[in-house]
Amino acid sequence: MKRILNSLLCFCMVVTAVLCGSNPVKAASIPNNANLLNTYGSVFDHVGTAIEAHEILNPNKLNYASKEYNSITVGNEMKPDYILGWQANTMSVQQAKQMGYYIPSNYREQTIPRLDFSTVDKMLKACYDKGLKMRGHTFVWHSQTPDWFFRRGFTKYGNYVSQAEMDARMEFYIKTYMNHVCQSKYGSIIYAWDVVNEYLHANSAPSGWQKIYGSNLGSRAPFVKKAFQYAYESLEYFKLTNKVHLFYNDYNTYMEVNDVINLVDYVNSGKKVCAGVGMQSHLSSNYPSPAYYKQALQAFCRKGYEVQITELDAGGKNDTDQANYFYNIMKAILDCKKAGGNISAVVWWGLADDTSWRRNEKPLLYSRDGVKKPSYNAVLQAFFDSGYKMGGNNQPSNPQPSNPQPGNSKGNVRLSDGWYYIKNVNSQKYLQVAGNRGAAGTNVEIGHGTGVQGQKWYLQNTSDGYITLKSGLGNFMLDLAYGKNENGTNLQIYNAMGHDAQKFYLQKANGNNVVTIATKVSNGSKSVDVYNFGKNDGTNVCQWSTSGNVNQQFIFEPVR
Repeated sequence: MKRILNSLLCFCMVVTAVLCGSNPVKAASIPNNANLLNTYGSVFDHVGTAIEAHEILNPNKLNYASKEYNSITVGNEMKPDYILGWQANTMSVQQAKQMGYYIPSNYREQTIPRLDFSTVDKMLKACYDKGLKMRGHTFVWHSQTPDWFFRRGFTKYGNYVSQAEMDARMEFYIKTYMNHVCQSKYGSIIYAWDVVNEYLHANSAPSGWQKIYGSNLGSRAPFVKKAFQYAYESLEYFKLTNKVHLFYNDYNTYMEVNDVINLVDYVNSGKKVCAGVGMQSHLSSNYPSPAYYKQALQAFCRKGYEVQITELDAGGKNDTDQANYFYNIMKAILDCKKAGGNISAVVWWGLADDTSWRRNEKPLLYSRDGVKKPSYNAVLQAFFDSGYKMGGNNQPSNPQPSNPQPGNSKGNVRLSDGWYYIKNVNSQKYLQVAGNRGAAGTNVEIGHGTGVQGQKWYLQNTSDGYITLKSGLGNFMLDLAYGKNENGTNLQIYNAMGHDAQKFYLQKANGNNVVTIATKVSNGSKSVDVYNFGKNDGTNVCQWSTSGNVNQQFIFEPVR
């Protein structure tokens, strides 16, 4: 009873800490039967945990995990060192072909290492029998890949092989592994693969990958691109590209947003083979802030990436501090999901603190199996406070029709596709890109008419009744920063994607040819606004509650 009372006291402290702020709101009630599976599992396709092979193969432990999760990530036993072994066990290429191994046409060596799938097969069957899905983790990683795999003759002291030879070895490994899983009776439970893990941090611990391919490749690493191509080709062969998705997985992604985006875009140049980003999310209450974390998540979602939270844990100063932090992190994730972000999995990295790799920081929702911490309740509180319901009915409270007519369609104005200057009625100055600089994230302001490219906007009508405005400076569109539905949200140019943050619609205002420019993100409740009725060159342009005032009125002048 004392333990129960203490738990209730801790939970009350958490809710108080979470909800006390400048704008306190009443906390939603948590049903007695709520858990992670029937809450987060009803919003995200997959809610998961990471466990080891001995836990997966323990029926009691796997049954325990299945009460809260529908997805399993294997902590270690699917990584290269477990599949290849720490010492090479080679055979002839002819033997490998007879065993069904994939041998690339450019493979020139006489021997090939055996791959041990025995534990993988047992884990696949155990999860299949329990109705659990799995994330495949991982193929290419600078850690936990035996050094002999990079050396001539697959020996401990051989020279490192050439890039061409390593390409063939990598293709053999990835395709043989994926083919084995895809052909398995139980392989259908795999819904995602981390093809490349932590490449952007590989130089901190140079491995054979860096010694063969180089250490300063930045976000244009050919071997990373090839790894995804090999994996995707296997999925194409088995017609699984719509069912199994490939990810780049890394930590501290909130610190390296542009590097991650540049890498994924490079991998997908020519053909999309990488679905998106695995945000590991090993966090602490002192860093990153929930707002900083959310900015990164929004940036990836705005790029159209599929995002999976793959290794979530968070240390705190104490239980209350951790619970408060978890509440705000989960709110950030749920907010991005509600805004339309393609977030398809949330995976905690472990079942409980006593088995966590960060056990001294106590970063999980359970202290040990069956013993919930205040953070568990805080995570559930975030779910219900975000307006979601338990059990699967989690469509937006006011869902939009499949082809909505934005705003009050009777007042909408349609202009022809084409190039325009956009003049503000109040200032008699034009929307322009600051400094006439074509780069993602450059601010939008007003300036006197000069006719430069940064004052030209290509209006295109979309099939759902909105418009996009592409800058004359290149493949950038007028963009609502981070897609926020808040007064004062900045207008900028950003890579042209045509997402909601880049969609607007025109409404008739007073006077001939005068319109307001409403934002889709706000569902028309906010419009493009010259801040504080400013008239000087360089006055900022933002989003503000729709008023129809002259600082929100514009005339579209065709470029002649």
